[in-house]
Amino acid sequence: MSEEALLYIEDANNRRLYYRFSPATLISNFVPLIVLLHDEAEVERAHFEYKMWNVLTPIDNFGYEQRGSCWLGEKGDFFVKDLLQELIKQIAEEYECEDHIYLYGDSMGAYGAILHGILCKANAVYARSPRIRLEAGRDTEVKRFYEAIFADQSSKEKDLSNFLNSSDTFPLFYLCDDSQRVEENEDTYIAEETAYFVQACKKHDVKYRLGFCVDSHENEEQTIKAVLDMLERVSSQV
Repeated sequence: MSEEALLYIEDANNRRLYYRFSPATLISNFVPLIVLLHDEAEVERAHFEYKMWNVLTPIDNFGYEQRGSCWLGEKGDFFVKDLLQELIKQIAEEYECEDHIYLYGDSMGAYGAILHGILCKANAVYARSPRIRLEAGRDTEVKRFYEAIFADQSSKEKDLSNFLNSSDTFPLFYLCDDSQRVEENEDTYIAEETAYFVQACKKHDVKYRLGFCVDSHENEEQTIKAVLDMLERVSSQV
């Protein structure tokens, strides 16, 4: 991981969560914060900036082979979760966008986007091929990642549906299982995870949208831009 142009937030145990931040290049009445969370395959997301968006790209270099801890932490100590929540709070307050927070993630990054979107009371979350249940028995491919994260088998964080209820306010979840992008033998698993989370949303009357698979068919940067354009449009209609 190159530390060029990286900032960091640090906890009392000197553990650092590195990140990049790009303030909006254009100022208008709508200047929200987008938090982009990478998955286990990327290690870190490239520098990104876009028009009227404040862009936060944190780097989860903890967990198995320092390739990510699902934005939680290690061995049951969820210090990454705490650091990221504090970072989002600080930036949202400084740039006065507390009422306009959005998250984007893919795979394990989508797990992190849903979790942190709930915790920071975001407006909306865009989750591509989300991991919902972090159970080694369900997905042997990523068993080593999960083993590095958890110490308690009954941890609430193992299942994102545990964070939903019928009384609190939640983000609007844009869910895309994006089956065509994943390996053929993962199609069923990804679809099952999305369907499982949808059922939990229905149970608690939490708003969600299915099928918003925005894809530029070029690269992820173009896809993210397309997602942000979509979020701008729907936000202006609220």
